[in-house]
Amino acid sequence: MTSLDRTTCETGRAGFSLSGLAGRALSLAYRAIKMRSERAALQAMPDFMLKDIGISRSQIEHYTRVRLAPFDTDGIDS
Repeated sequence: MTSLDRTTCETGRAGFSLSGLAGRALSLAYRAIKMRSERAALQAMPDFMLKDIGISRSQIEHYTRVRLAPFDTDGIDS
C-alpha cells in the first residue's frame, strides 16, 4: 500500500465528521468502562492468583490504563 493509498484510506474512515467524532468518543468511553471493570476484578483477586497471571498488585493500574493511542495502531502501544 502506498502512502497516498494509506492517506486516502485513513481519511475516508471516521474522518472529521461529527458522526466520526461521536463514534470515537463512544469507543473510548466503552474502553474506559471495560478497563475499569477489569481493574476491579484484578483488585479483587488474591496475590497468589495475580502471581500466576504474572503481574503484581502494583502493576494493575499500569495494565488497565486507558491509552489515548491512535486507532490505526491495532492495539500496539508506542
